[in-house]
Amino acid sequence: MVGRTWIALSIAGSLAAGAQACSSGSITGAGQRADASNPDTGSDSEIAEASGPDAMGSDDASVDATVDASSADDGAVGSAEYDVVLPGVPDGALWVGSADCGMGEVAATFMNVPAYCQPPDAAAWGFYQCDELANRFMRDAFQHPEVDNVATQPASTICQNVANNPAYSVWGPGYGITIGRVPQPGDLIVYNSENGSPGHVAVIAGFSDPTTIVLVQQNTAGVGKVRWDATTFFFGANSQAECWVHPEPSPPAPLPSGPPCGCIAPGPACGLAVVDYAWWYGCTASVLEAGVDYQALYDCDGGIFTKQQVCANGCLTLSVFDAGGSCLP
Repeated sequence: MVGRTWIALSIAGSLAAGAQACSSGSITGAGQRADASNPDTGSDSEIAEASGPDAMGSDDASVDATVDASSADDGAVGSAEYDVVLPGVPDGALWVGSADCGMGEVAATFMNVPAYCQPPDAAAWGFYQCDELANRFMRDAFQHPEVDNVATQPASTICQNVANNPAYSVWGPGYGITIGRVPQPGDLIVYNSENGSPGHVAVIAGFSDPTTIVLVQQNTAGVGKVRWDATTFFFGANSQAECWVHPEPSPPAPLPSGPPCGCIAPGPACGLAVVDYAWWYGCTASVLEAGVDYQALYDCDGGIFTKQQVCANGCLTLSVFDAGGSCLP
């Protein structure tokens, strides 16, 4: 099962009830993680002879036959376990799980970072919000700083949040001029809020054809797609995208170093929740052994975390408002 070990951290404060961090939809995917290698995203998103995704690779580069990523419509793709082949992205970098997907199971992985499943009825309070993935992806794939606070901010704030952060560049209307540029694998696409929704954010995996971008995401289908308009050098007019965010070369983000987090739940907590809460609240977790395993359960006594067990099938945190965890059956 997907795991990740992080240096010991900590957390302070408590979650206040608030709006969900991102819009939700249907679920797809779950299963074991496939090995993946990190694609080289380059130092910026500029291309020499830009004509849409053609500059990234072969025009006829395909997605696995089980993925219908060639449709012009935005939405979800895929329903079976497979590796996806995209131009300019190493084989095995994107893996999609099966449609039989329970909460906390793996929907997809990209660049060795998993996206977890979350059912629609958990959209407002579930732990696996869209920006939980966006922040974790930037943290684990690039060692970059957080793009928003999952506990207190909606995903629609991300473009503005990082517009003046040198670790990122932001592209789109009102931000960087997009002419001559295309999103790169590992970038984020950020959607506007509408009708009171909190917006949405997804990781860009790459182009499947000159007008289709494949996405990896949470709190909706694990793998989705969005149209690219090579005439405007931006996403399709109906996408409601606000910007894309590119991670620039940058020193590793400093680890949270605030006051001790204390115990984040009345019972055991998953390692992923321990690490996430530390970043969300800028606190330091006291862990008896080096590193925090995302897929392990930790007991906490007097603010000190001790590994109880590694969860063979993954560790589940149900709610962003309650960090209690349990092993998946």
